[in-house]
Amino acid sequence: MKSTGFTLAEVLITLGIIGIVAALTIPALITNTQDKQFRAAYKKSISDISQAMKLVYNDTEETYTSIDWVQMPVYFCKLQRYMKVQTSGIKCDEVTEDIKYGNSGEWPKNSRTTYWDYQHNWYNKQKEKQDLNTGYIPLTYTLMNGSMVNFNCYKQVFVDVNGIKGPNTIGRDIYFMYFTDGATSPYTGFANNKTTIIPNSCTKNGTNSTPHLTKDNYVNDCIHGSGWGCSFML
Repeated sequence: MKSTGFTLAEVLITLGIIGIVAALTIPALITNTQDKQFRAAYKKSISDISQAMKLVYNDTEETYTSIDWVQMPVYFCKLQRYMKVQTSGIKCDEVTEDIKYGNSGEWPKNSRTTYWDYQHNWYNKQKEKQDLNTGYIPLTYTLMNGSMVNFNCYKQVFVDVNGIKGPNTIGRDIYFMYFTDGATSPYTGFANNKTTIIPNSCTKNGTNSTPHLTKDNYVNDCIHGSGWGCSFML
C-alpha cells in the first residue's frame, strides 16, 4: 500500500501563509476592538459629565456657558465634587465662591503632571502633533478610571478616554463635546443653531488642525481627516 500525506515543505509553506495572513489581520482586529472600547468609554464620559453638570445647575443654576473664563476654576471645582477625580490641575481647596481672578495666571494650579498634554504627545489621525492653548491646560481632571477631561475654549470639553497612555490620537481615544448657550448637557452632534464647529480653535499654531466641521464633512473628517469628526459618530 502507498501512504499519502503532506511533505515537510508543504506544511512549512502552509504555516508560512497562515502566519502572513495572521500578521495582516490580527493588528486590524486588535485596533477595531480597542476602538469599540474607546468609543464605549467616550459614551460613558458624556453621561458622567452631563450628570455632574446637571447637579451643579440644580445647586446654583449655573451652566458651563454662563461662566466668565477667568472665573472658570470656581465652576470647575464645583463640578469636581460630582466627578470621581483622581488628580486635578486646579487646587480646589484654595478656590472659593467669592474669589475674583484678574487673569488665568492667578489660578491656583497643581503640578504640570496633572495637566492635559503635559507630555506633549497627542496627535490627529494624520499623525500631526497637536497643541493646546496653555491658558486652558490646567482645567483638567484625571478621573479614577484613568481618563482625562479638559475644559477648553468656546465651551468645549476634550476627553482622552485612555489618559496619558497611547494611542493619544484624535478620533480613537480622544474626542470632544461642546455646549450651546444655556445648555446643561453637551452636544455630540449639530444643534439647530450650529452649522460649523471648530474644535480646539483657541490654539493658533501652524501644525495644529482646527477643521471646520459641518454636517456634510464630519464623516469624511473622521475617516480621512483630522479625526475630530469621529466625536459625532456615536
